[in-house]
Amino acid sequence: MKRFLLWSFERGSIQYDVICVVILAFIFITPPAAFNDRPDFMRIPDDQAIRQTSDDDGHTVFTVKVNTEQAAVDRLKTMLGKPVTISRAEPVYDATGALVAYSIWIER
Repeated sequence: MKRFLLWSFERGSIQYDVICVVILAFIFITPPAAFNDRPDFMRIPDDQAIRQTSDDDGHTVFTVKVNTEQAAVDRLKTMLGKPVTISRAEPVYDATGALVAYSIWIER
């Protein structure tokens, strides 16, 4: 057991080749959805139409569920009730690749 924990096998041995195959299989066979590795602003619950979060730099990000970018901007402006300047907008896709929302950065 100690040899396996400390991995004292030489390159080119059967054990080394087997562990390399296991590692590669894990990398290529595991579906990306298993890790749920998405930024917080790209996650939107089913019960919310608009969600306010912030990105890694501290900028305010609104995620709006709609099918077009212009509809997302219009819905956000209506919700905020004041004119806003959009600095960036990015589409948000679900695990199947379908467009579900837009993430919109605003300048304040």
